Amino acid sequence: MPKLRIKDIAKLANVSTGTVDRVIHNRGEVSEATRKRVSRILAENDFRPDPLASSLARKRRLRLGVLMPGTVNDHVFWDLPMAGIRRAMKELHSEDLETEIYSFDQCDKSDFEAMVNKIPLGELDGLLFAPVFHDESLAFIRQCNEYGLPVVLFNSMLDGARIHCFVGQDAMRSGYVAAKLLHYGLDHRRDLLIVNMSARKDHYAHLIAREQGFRRFFEDHSGRLDHLLTLDLNGEGDDVLSTRLDAILAQYNVGGIFVSNSRVYKLAAYLARRGQMGVRLVGYDLLPKSIDFLKRDYIDFLISQRPEEQAFLGLESLFRFAAYGRESKERLMMPIDIIARENLEYYQQL
Repeated sequence: MPKLRIKDIAKLANVSTGTVDRVIHNRGEVSEATRKRVSRILAENDFRPDPLASSLARKRRLRLGVLMPGTVNDHVFWDLPMAGIRRAMKELHSEDLETEIYSFDQCDKSDFEAMVNKIPLGELDGLLFAPVFHDESLAFIRQCNEYGLPVVLFNSMLDGARIHCFVGQDAMRSGYVAAKLLHYGLDHRRDLLIVNMSARKDHYAHLIAREQGFRRFFEDHSGRLDHLLTLDLNGEGDDVLSTRLDAILAQYNVGGIFVSNSRVYKLAAYLARRGQMGVRLVGYDLLPKSIDFLKRDYIDFLISQRPEEQAFLGLESLFRFAAYGRESKERLMMPIDIIARENLEYYQQL
């Protein structure tokens, strides 16, 4: 009987060759069930790794996967991390690396579930993942753990997930900063409005954390919680947004609005149509439309979470670990950049 190779063991165990290599060398994250299964198959076949062959195996073509929402309708935010992924792929072009992009509609849970079922987990050496649907994403990560597949998260952290590392921003603290920006010099008699513009807020852990951070500021400093209003828009169109804002602004003395995601430009467009310059507006990310409204003073501040850099660092750290076993910090945190019209040009040069 010919001597079994690492890829033969991987096939028998239904895992990637990278997982077998991690079990053999006792490095990296492999679930206990997978480790036992691979170890049993190694023992049953009296497998003895050849040091030279093992070294060559680690230098073979690596396959990494990227699972993230695609750019559909007005969800142009995802163009930014995709640019970071493309940049990482370009910088790693000299390495023997193959990267597969798996995209899904962030408003369609069934589309996400269909996509994850298409991903060949046993053939990948690592996965970069921007989670959206909380429970389904946790279940999927547990599947990855069973295969011994290292996972790097970006954009949104999932508490309780067993991952290699997270690249992103402290969402709660960024919401806290947003509240502080709106609070400065605001007449205490005026109200503040929190606007969540997502199909389902509960699917996005970072949006919930941002709102919690925003409220925490007022709990800590002013006790103005009775002046906080919330508007949740579950994917409705611009007409619904305008109608509901008309009603709120007619009833309350709103002095500031916090938008918990990158669609702050929609609120700015509403204010511009009505010529309302006296309402402060804070939101996230340097999207082209938001930059335009920032220059025109309809947006006061944008908080950048550097999505391009998140994706770039995520893919780079995943490759270094999968290829060379190099560990990274459990959390690579992005700064909370506060961008106003006056310092915008310097961030556009980055």
